[in-house]
Amino acid sequence: MFSSHKHLKRKTPEGGIDRRAFIGHLVDEYYTSTNVEALEQVTANLANFAYDPINWPHLHAADALDVFVASLDTQNPNLQLHAVAALCNFCLDTQAARFILENIAIIRSLFLRTEHTEIVLHSLALHYQLLSAELTTKQELITPDLLQRVQHWRQESKDARILSSQAKLQKVEVIKRFTQQDLETFSQFTGDFNHIHTTQLPVSERRVHGALLNAVVAGIIGTKLPGPGTVVLEQHFKFLKPCRLETDTVITVRLLKARKISSVEYECRQHDDVVFAGTAKLLTKI
Repeated sequence: MFSSHKHLKRKTPEGGIDRRAFIGHLVDEYYTSTNVEALEQVTANLANFAYDPINWPHLHAADALDVFVASLDTQNPNLQLHAVAALCNFCLDTQAARFILENIAIIRSLFLRTEHTEIVLHSLALHYQLLSAELTTKQELITPDLLQRVQHWRQESKDARILSSQAKLQKVEVIKRFTQQDLETFSQFTGDFNHIHTTQLPVSERRVHGALLNAVVAGIIGTKLPGPGTVVLEQHFKFLKPCRLETDTVITVRLLKARKISSVEYECRQHDDVVFAGTAKLLTKI
C-alpha cells in the first residue's frame, strides 16, 4: 500500500525526524559505517523506501541511487540483493531509470557472475521493467552474454520461478498521464463525444473515458504481461472514481495464475485512489 503525505505526518511522532531527513541519515551511515550488519540494515531500509513512490524525491535528494550502485559492486550478496530489489521498484521513476541505464554494465556484470537465485530473479525483472519504460532498445539492453546466462539458469536451476516459461514476472506497472489530445483521439475513433470528456468542462472536471483505461490495460496484457499471443476471454471490472487528466496514473497488472488459461488482476490509481480495477481470464501462449 502506497503512503500519502498526510499518512506520513500522522506516523511521525512529535519532535521525530521526518522521512526526508531519515533517508539522508541512512545514506550518510552507509558511507561512514564499517560494520557489515549496519550496512545491510541501511540498504534493507533504503530498499523498503524505494517501494513507495512518495519516497522517490527523498531518495533522489539523498543520492540513494549511488548507494544502490555501490552495493551492487561489493562482494556481499545481501547488499547486492537489497540494491537490485530497490532498483526494481525505483526504475519506475523515469529519472531513476535513466540513471540505472547509465550504470547497466554493473548490473549486467552482477547477473553474469552471481549464483544467488533471488538476485537473478530481481535482475530479470529489472531488465523487463527497463524495457517497458521504452528508454532503450532490446538490442542495447539484452546482450548475447546475458541471454546465454538466462538460458543457463533455465537449464540448470531447479527453482520453479526461473523454470517457468513466463519468466515469472508477476507484475507490471506503467505510469501514464492522460492528455486532452488522448481523449480527442479516442473520441474520434469511438464516436464518444460525451461532454464530460471535452473542453466544455474545466480540466479538473473532465473524465478519461473508461473504455480508454480498459484499452491501456489490454495493451499491457497483450504486450508485457502475460505478453504477445494473449487473448482476453472474460473481464470483470469497476470504475470506482473519475480518472482525471494531467495526473500521474499508475496502471498495475498482476499475474495471478500462469497456465494455458491464465488470470490477472489490474488497477489504475491516481494519488491514493483506485479509479479503475478488475480481473481478466486469458488464453495465453505457452
